[in-house]
Amino acid sequence: MINLGALLRAQGRYQEGSAFYKHWLTQFGTDLRLLLNACHCWNDNGEATVSIQQLEAALRQAPGNQALAQELADARLKAGRPDAAVALLRQLLQIDEANKETWVRLGLCHARLRQLPEALDAFNKAQQLDPGDPQMLANRITVLKDLGRFSDAQTLIDELTQEQLLQPDIANAIAGLWMAQNKLVEASQLYQQLAAQRPECATHWLNWAASLRGLRHTVAPHRILQRGLQHQPEDLELQQALAQILAEMAQSAALERLQQRWARDDNAMKTAHLFSQQFLGVSTAPADSTTLATKARQWEARCQQASVGPLWPDQLLEPLPGRRLRVGYLSADLCNHPVGRFLLPVLGNHDRSVVEIWALSCGSHDDWITKHLRQRVDHWLDVRFHSAQQAARLIADLRLDVLVELGGFTGESGLEILCHRPAPVQLSYLGYPAPTYLRCIDGWLGDAVLFEQLNGTDQSAHQQLCLEGGYMVFDSGGELPAPQRNAGPRFRFGSFNHARKLTDATIALFCQVLATNPGSELVLKSISFREAAEQQRIRRRFATAGLASERLILLDWVEGGLNHLQRYSAIDVALDPVPYGGATTTAEALWMGVPVVALAGRGMVGRLAASLLVHGGQGQWLARSQAHYVAIASQLAAAGPRQAAQRLALRQQLQQSPLADGQRLSRALEEHYQQLRAAVITC
Repeated sequence: MINLGALLRAQGRYQEGSAFYKHWLTQFGTDLRLLLNACHCWNDNGEATVSIQQLEAALRQAPGNQALAQELADARLKAGRPDAAVALLRQLLQIDEANKETWVRLGLCHARLRQLPEALDAFNKAQQLDPGDPQMLANRITVLKDLGRFSDAQTLIDELTQEQLLQPDIANAIAGLWMAQNKLVEASQLYQQLAAQRPECATHWLNWAASLRGLRHTVAPHRILQRGLQHQPEDLELQQALAQILAEMAQSAALERLQQRWARDDNAMKTAHLFSQQFLGVSTAPADSTTLATKARQWEARCQQASVGPLWPDQLLEPLPGRRLRVGYLSADLCNHPVGRFLLPVLGNHDRSVVEIWALSCGSHDDWITKHLRQRVDHWLDVRFHSAQQAARLIADLRLDVLVELGGFTGESGLEILCHRPAPVQLSYLGYPAPTYLRCIDGWLGDAVLFEQLNGTDQSAHQQLCLEGGYMVFDSGGELPAPQRNAGPRFRFGSFNHARKLTDATIALFCQVLATNPGSELVLKSISFREAAEQQRIRRRFATAGLASERLILLDWVEGGLNHLQRYSAIDVALDPVPYGGATTTAEALWMGVPVVALAGRGMVGRLAASLLVHGGQGQWLARSQAHYVAIASQLAAAGPRQAAQRLALRQQLQQSPLADGQRLSRALEEHYQQLRAAVITC
């Protein structure tokens, strides 16, 4: 009987196993082994509360039973009550401090609570009791990684024997450490080995795909995730990762089919899944804004349930007169990323006699842009290795007046931190092409062009804070290369946007432009073109849409910002994609003297290029319809290839526009910050 229940659980037939145990426990309720197996099954089936009821009743009959108490701690952890589990485990350790399994469980509970030093201590104690346990070695490496103590983790690894290094749990922990250090090639190779050893483990497929995505591969992660789903077809993590890859590949029809298959409880959805859905809903797979708003606010409410309430009132805010305004910018992208690059002129032009600036980093990348950003702030705080609540507490202790989040629903953005209200004024800006809909966001920074075509839900999502002259300024971070033309005799259209923006609608529009101008060529460049299979996939899509292969030119990725900008010499006119337009690529093209043809779409996501064109004084290239888009592109083509003098003239026009006026943008931001913070005082 016990074996049958265990077999049902092993096959993933948790509901059948649950019913089986509920029936037989009524007759053999005193059998300890049967009860423990039943609790394992109930925990797996999302019925941890049933386990808790049964175990508490059993402990009343046998109050000193260690096995029952440990299982009760497991059930409490499964039920989302790690604090209660910790309390019980501490009691058990007072009785028997040498029980390894209790220390292991205590470490897991502290890890769930993001109490990482306490988790590490518990795992160390368990390791002392069983020095050869590979799982404890793996746990210690993982916690050291999560604490940011990379060198300590490596020291521990260096002490392992070759046999220990081959243990799957230890190898998995080492691969995780390499991922955290951005050693993605090494990590991908190790995850490949782990997936071959244990193909039933969805996590190995996920991590293998994630490491290759970090290397800017698209096709290979897609194939890996499909293989993983062959082994675990109902795994939500694999489904979600596949959805992200399908979005990267602009396969909206396949993405929609996958989403329709999902059987999920939105209330139990992980934060990473919610972020993915929100971003896909405003970009690749447009969703109803009302639905997005509802889900975002439900997530916010769940985050706040675990909070002690708004944190900023815990601090005594100093009066504004006689001191600088304290402003913090929160981002995972304070590096060579569009957010980091567009933040450079903001920070560089802030009036430091008026504002005191904190950079709050929750990202893993550190490069030459990071160095420039560090030089343009008063303080730098790394919150990457803290939970959202811990980071919110640290930020609240800074007594900021204004906290500006720059990532919205993008990976590792730190948006959850704002749910705990560490600052009296909290704003969204720059890095997310839509509202977040969260109640904890007091304002949404943009401009009149961006906000012009919002639907009703987005219009009322937040207070709109318009920046006169446009919401961004371009700064290359150094000397710009001279604008010039380096191409063949044919007129060349081009797009340097990421291949994820090459939707079916975009390809059809580009092909229409090329069909109307039969002597022209199309040049595409994307960071994903590092992968030969991705280049072949893009070529097939354009061939299917009717563009002759000899008219399509794909440029390989080149390292270095200046090398990238020089590639604009290969095109005469840039074509903006739909419905998700380009911001960085639009700014770069214009500054390199290349006109950009864009469609004034709906929502912020469809008006990024429009904002830059209008505020750069080039509104003549902004189309009202697709027919108008083709007409503008054809008019530019009729004028012939753009030579160096024309390109330089365009750059000079931009230099006189608001798009080049960093002081204008920073003063506008400061004015909003001052007004919003002053309003808090009067409340």
